[in-house]
Amino acid sequence: MNSTSPTGPGALRLIFPQWQGASGPATHQLHPGVDAHDTQLSFNLGPALLELMAPDHDGATAYVPVSTDTTDEALATVDGIYARDAVVRQLMEALKILRDAEPTSVVTFGGECSVSVAPFSHLASVYGDSLAVLWIDAHSDTGVPGDSYTGFRSMALATLAGEGDAGIIAELPALIPPANILQVGLRHWDSEGIAVKERLGIQTVGITSTPRDNRQVLEWIAGTGAQQLAIHIDLDVIDRRDFTGSVGQDTDGMRMSELVSLVSDAAAVADIVGLSLTEHIPMELVRLGGLLRDLPV
Repeated sequence: MNSTSPTGPGALRLIFPQWQGASGPATHQLHPGVDAHDTQLSFNLGPALLELMAPDHDGATAYVPVSTDTTDEALATVDGIYARDAVVRQLMEALKILRDAEPTSVVTFGGECSVSVAPFSHLASVYGDSLAVLWIDAHSDTGVPGDSYTGFRSMALATLAGEGDAGIIAELPALIPPANILQVGLRHWDSEGIAVKERLGIQTVGITSTPRDNRQVLEWIAGTGAQQLAIHIDLDVIDRRDFTGSVGQDTDGMRMSELVSLVSDAAAVADIVGLSLTEHIPMELVRLGGLLRDLPV
């Protein structure tokens, strides 16, 4: 097994610029001095840039329609989830695309972390218990409705494991057993989702910086018996010495070379059939967009 990225006739590139899963007030605080409207939409711009910079793709490309409505009504918190109506509507659109296309592998260029819910659930319906998930993220993403943070991105992994909003979970084609999920790079242990993660028994490997760390991941994959992998990468896991285009502000993250090494090693023991890149926030371009609006161009 040596496929380091999903390829071939079953490969779908999914462009899913969802931003609503990032709860508004918390997002605004991360970028002081930037217009609130621009800040909320910052996750919407990242996927287009990822697609522009990515290598040529042989297979099909699909785009999930995402609203840019930032009115209070559109972003109302319902049942403990910020902008739930938009989140559910866009999730259904993504699932329909996947249902119609029937891909056996999916690359997702997404906004915030919840964009992985649809493609990973689809892949779980294709591969069953033969699919394992590496969730490479600085945060647990195992929150649930009722937590103080209401953004659905913080609930993405719990949802895939069958914990959270019952109405959303009922729409998913398949769930992923917690025993088939490994979190990598988690360094924010103060979130409310930690209790859910620990109750579900989702295992964790910290920042992988040595071959020994990578061996822990490979041994875990072997222990699951999985033949296929879906890998979620939240760019906030990367050390800011290498990348500043996400919410990560620390120098204790994973270096880019370490991330590439980990994915390459994982590809040697299982076929990578899902890969998501999320939470690219190109704030300098967002600021430039604000300038363009103010100039007579």
